[in-house]
Formats: sequence, structure tokens, C-alpha cells
Amino acid sequence: MEEEPTDSADPVSYRKATAHLRFGQKWSDVGDEELRSLAENTTWDYVGLEEVPAGVTPISSKWVFKTKELPGGGIQYKARLVIRGFEQQAGVDFDETFTLVAKLQILRMMLAYTAVHNGEIEQMDVVTAFLNPKVDGDVYMALPQGIEVDKPQVCKLRKSLYGLKQAPHLWYEHIDHFLRSRGLQRCEYDPNVYLLASTTLTDRTDSPLAIWSSKQLAQNDAPIILLLYVDDMLLFSPSANRVTTIKHLLRAKYKMTNLVPVHCFLGIEIVRDRSRRILHIRPQRIVRKLLATLGFSDCNSYWTPQPTGSKLQRLDLESNPTNGTARTLESDGKQWYQSIVGSLMWLMLCTRLDLAFTVSMLSKFSSTLATEQLLAAT
Repeated sequence: MEEEPTDSADPVSYRKATAHLRFGQKWSDVGDEELRSLAENTTWDYVGLEEVPAGVTPISSKWVFKTKELPGGGIQYKARLVIRGFEQQAGVDFDETFTLVAKLQILRMMLAYTAVHNGEIEQMDVVTAFLNPKVDGDVYMALPQGIEVDKPQVCKLRKSLYGLKQAPHLWYEHIDHFLRSRGLQRCEYDPNVYLLASTTLTDRTDSPLAIWSSKQLAQNDAPIILLLYVDDMLLFSPSANRVTTIKHLLRAKYKMTNLVPVHCFLGIEIVRDRSRRILHIRPQRIVRKLLATLGFSDCNSYWTPQPTGSKLQRLDLESNPTNGTARTLESDGKQWYQSIVGSLMWLMLCTRLDLAFTVSMLSKFSSTLATEQLLAAT
């Protein structure tokens, strides 16, 4: 079990991470491991500066360091090198960027249905998923921190890299093509949900969930549903044998991490009592991480999402430019406010539906806000 850091926030730069008095060596080790993984995957080639086309500026990169709470307790240290995609130029470094993720309503429905019918729920994670597809076009990246070379060079990407604007799109195309080539059918209502069933089942008019509950199915005929959320997967099936089949299929193509049984998905804690066919989803991890990021770990709780009778009003600078009780926020304050509202919206979509009205009210002031709204959000 790893020692838990005393700092509430993760390091924000390579220098601060590797120079940390207590955990500098741990951060340095996971950084070296990330670079080895990138090298083994032949993510880029080193080229001289003279090979960079005229008018093209190599894109810079950034290290992201995160600590992750393990289901059994303890801390996992993670480091990832990401390219600064905001420096890319449309039509030069990328074209298509749109991608899809699974609907959270589908996630909640599948968790509930599988729990009631005592089915299998297993989680898998694709290790460095974005490094699997080849990058579309020529993309040059400046040497990242942690790499030293004898002469000036840059990295010409072979594979997609985290942070590229087109990386999620390329990854979805890659995994979608693979799954469908292996016989999985993409759901008509959610393109991130896939069904694997025998030929006899796909000819039936019943829905997959109706077939699922049939007691006439053999273990090898049972359907399996795969829910994909970027590089995280949940596998649902009434048959443990069918889950094993799809896991072998995935491992044959990708480097996978098997997280069994499922305890946490997208930050949502999942607690299951199979004997009683009950499953709970809890937002505590998301809330703790949000509070630590915003510096509110020691704040007091309140029994409603917002104080009773509270009202917010848009600040009208034209009619009242010298309002003494509220003042407009600078750009940094606006970004912080928008970040808070975005985090609350994610929490609402996952588990806390009671935050819907509060998030809706706060969202009205994202562009023109004052200290009054910021205090309400926090």
C-alpha cells in the first residue's frame, strides 16, 4: 500500500513533481515509466529541426500527475505526457475531432438491471488507449521535459497522443472497427454500447434485456453488453463464461487492465450486495476530489443544495456601474466559476440529480458574473 500524500492537490508541473521533498522519487519513477511506455509503442520519431516544414511550429507538451485512490485503500501514482492540443491549427494539424461517449442514463439503467437479475458486472481499462491509432497527418512536438538529446531535435508523431484534438475521434474509430469486426453489434440508440450474442439470438425480435432474463439460455448463448466510455469499459452479462470470452478477445488486441469486481467507474463508487440484489452508486469520491481541488476540504456541510430563499441577479453595469455590494470578476475568476459549475454539472449527471435546479441557476451567470454568484457556487 502506497503512502498517502499530505498535499490536497497533485503537482502541477514536472519540476514541482520531481522536486517534491517526500514523493519526488515516486513521481520521477512513474514519469520514467510513462516515457518507456511511449518508446515501446513507437509513439514518435526523433527528427532534426531542419525536417520541420517552414511555417510549422512544433507543439509543446505538458506532464500531468495524478494520485488515484485504490478500491482496497492506498494511493496509486500516475503520470501522463499530454500534448498541448490548443496550439494546433485547424486544417494543418487536425481535421475531424468529434467523438461520442456513453450516456450516463444507459450506465445507470444497466447497473440497475444487472443488479436486479443478479448478472455479472466487470470493468476493464485500455492502457494508453490513445496511443493505439496512427495519427492522421504530420504532427510535430517539441521535446518534452525528462528527455535529453545531444543535438536539437523534435518529435514527429507516429501514433496519437493524449491531448491531441483528434485523439478521442481516432481512438473511437479504432476500437469501433475492432469490436464490430469481431461480431459485436453497435446499439442503435447509443453508439458506445455493443451487444455480442449468438446467431440464434440476433434473429429473435426480443430486446437484448428480454433475452437476458430468459431462463432457457445456455451459458454460451447468453448475450453480453459492452459499455464504452472512452478507454473505460463495463461488461454486463448473465453468464460469467461470456464475460471471460470477451475479455480474452480484448486482451488479444489491446493491453488491458482488469478491475474486478467493479468498485469505481468514472469516479462513481459502486457498492453491490449480490445476495440481496442491491447496488448503490455513490458520489463521495467525486465530491472529495472537487472539494480538495477548490480548497474546501474543511468546509461545513449544508442540508440543501443551496440556502432556502436565495436569489441571484445579473449585474447590470450600465444602469448601476458602482454597485457597492457586488463587483465583476476578472477572467481568472470567471474561469474558476465556470470550472466549479462544470464540476457540479458532472456530479449532477452522475448521481446527484437534486443539484439540477442549482446548476441551472448558476449556469445563467457564466459569462457575466459578480462576486455574489461566485459565493453562491462555492
